[in-house]
Amino acid sequence: MLKHLISTASAIWVISSLLLGVVVLIPVSIIRALCPAQPVVRGCDYLVDRIYRYAVWMDSFWMQRVVGIRLVINGEFNAHPAPIVICNHQSWFDIPLVQEVITGHGPIVKFLVKRELVWLPIVGWICLALNFPRVRRNKDSSSRENDFSIIQKATQKHSQSQGALLVFPEGTRYTKAKKDAQQVTYQHLLLPKSGGLKIIKQHVAPDTPLIDITIDYHQQNVNIWNCLHGDPRIITITLSHFQLREIDDVEIWLNQRWSEKDKLFASKADMTASFD
Repeated sequence: MLKHLISTASAIWVISSLLLGVVVLIPVSIIRALCPAQPVVRGCDYLVDRIYRYAVWMDSFWMQRVVGIRLVINGEFNAHPAPIVICNHQSWFDIPLVQEVITGHGPIVKFLVKRELVWLPIVGWICLALNFPRVRRNKDSSSRENDFSIIQKATQKHSQSQGALLVFPEGTRYTKAKKDAQQVTYQHLLLPKSGGLKIIKQHVAPDTPLIDITIDYHQQNVNIWNCLHGDPRIITITLSHFQLREIDDVEIWLNQRWSEKDKLFASKADMTASFD
């Protein structure tokens, strides 16, 4: 019962911070669209940046100081204004974790979202207000071509502005059932898809940094409701740094990275016990 109460309190905290952001973001976005003069645009962008960072700080404060989740972060932070970020995907809780390690020490994070997400109250409104690229992720060829076009446009805009662009190459959250259906050799991951990263590589500068984030919750089938009351107590986040110029074949490179990630999961299997 106590755990559910803590999760409920955490959900209320997160929703309140999101609502506060919506109240300000939507009017600012409308003003920016209606008055594209550079001083107005710069002022609106500054407000959006401040609001975003404040929301990230609120969520991180609650997650670590109140709920008591301990983040074990391996690797150095990167303050580049416009990096590309990739990450394995296990839970909705991945997003505040990525925001903590990227925005907490560098730019705000923008990411590709499923088109259906914009219909969700609050979260969808924020995605619209921040103009996150919206993709369908359907399997038919016309939808894939449309998604690639959206990613291309988002990448071109990304090259001209500040902010980290986050991509989840797996395209969906990990579950054992999905892993078994894909029949992959990875024990803790799904098959990474290279299409989006290929397009990004074609349209950004070769010296653009790529940050590869590995999130390990030290348990299978991560549940965001459990995360909201501090289960797991310890989450390990590993940061690896590359430049896009170092990648020749994106598909081969991604599969190599996912193999390294899978080995990393295995090597960290007893970490929770060692901390206990």
